[in-house]
Amino acid sequence: MPDPAPGTVTRRAERRAATVAEIKSHARQQLATEGTGGLSLRGIARSMRMSPAALFRYFDNQTALVTALCVDAYDALNDAITEAQANADPDPTAQWRTLCLATRHWSLNHPADFALINGTPIPGFEARPEDTGPAAGRLLTLVSSGYLAAIASGAADPSATQVPPLTAGPLLKSLLATDSLPDTPIPGIILNGWASILGFIAAEVFGSLTSLIADPDALFDAHLRTVMQGMGFSQ
Repeated sequence: MPDPAPGTVTRRAERRAATVAEIKSHARQQLATEGTGGLSLRGIARSMRMSPAALFRYFDNQTALVTALCVDAYDALNDAITEAQANADPDPTAQWRTLCLATRHWSLNHPADFALINGTPIPGFEARPEDTGPAAGRLLTLVSSGYLAAIASGAADPSATQVPPLTAGPLLKSLLATDSLPDTPIPGIILNGWASILGFIAAEVFGSLTSLIADPDALFDAHLRTVMQGMGFSQ
């Protein structure tokens, strides 16, 4: 038989990709029903009528599988934000609001994926920055560029905040792929604001916030306005 034409996908590659996707699907179902501590490669293999040894042909160990799920979660969130911003008002203030609203919407609809990248860690798992860093860095770039665009347009004023000049840590420099981040309030403003948004969402995903108040949408809108005021947005 002639070799496949360059750029075409072989049937073997298609079958492998389909099996990898099925493994991930079963893993996400486990995470959704059993929590981050309930992920079991043996359970996945049993559900797929495979031997555990056969599953290891696709993922060397649980760490490799969880890492792939984390990257997928970051990519999905990045795509959700990008799509929402493409359909929103281009004004920088509206774009920042859209970013936060899209993050909340995605997280509430994908709580297991949110938990993977923001929640309770899986026992024994520690993501390596070189594996998850590029996808996490894209998210942080979306967050950072949105605030920088607001500053450039005059929609946000860092000097109006209470955040002092801070030195960026090695992880932030790695995620943003730069060694030169000046000591200014801006990195601290971005991280402080983003952590506050994620904290509210975590209270909805993991906590009892939705049982404590009848209208969490209205509360989030108020929280977002408060966060933006703290970041120096004129609104």
